Amino acid sequence: MDSNTTITGGVFLLFCIILFVLINRSKKKKEKQFLLPLRRLAEKDNCEISQYDIWNNSIIGTDNLTNHVYFIKQLFDDATSQSINLNEILKCRMNEVGQTVTLVSRTKGIKGNVIKTFDKVELVFNNRDKNKPDVIAEFYNKETGNLDLTGELQLAEKWCKIANDKIASISK
Repeated sequence: MDSNTTITGGVFLLFCIILFVLINRSKKKKEKQFLLPLRRLAEKDNCEISQYDIWNNSIIGTDNLTNHVYFIKQLFDDATSQSINLNEILKCRMNEVGQTVTLVSRTKGIKGNVIKTFDKVELVFNNRDKNKPDVIAEFYNKETGNLDLTGELQLAEKWCKIANDKIASISK
């Protein structure tokens, strides 16, 4: 191997490392930008965010000590924020709006495939007080966001479980 190849390889490796560092910094900066409004929302209730997830232009977080969930969705220049006190919630459930399509195969012995498409994925927090409306946190909407789901369904399932586990521990 000659020195030109070694130098070219070294420069390429250095370029890749610098690119990786810059992308990582940008990602962390964006995460801090998203986390700041969520922390401010939690501070209004004297809470502190202990667990959170960020996706697309949305963020959800919780304070494990006070059983509050906070949700912010940024849509163009409009931001929707919600504070949910799980002490006032009966249960949390996922609402999947969409349709199921069955594809029939012509091959013998193979049954049709089922494809489920989603127009909306949201968490619905049912209030204990029936006079209060349910609180809805929209994780995915085909009309206003991405055309394809990119992990929103799994994230909604995760947060539904987190909320229901907290609600169950409150009820004990």
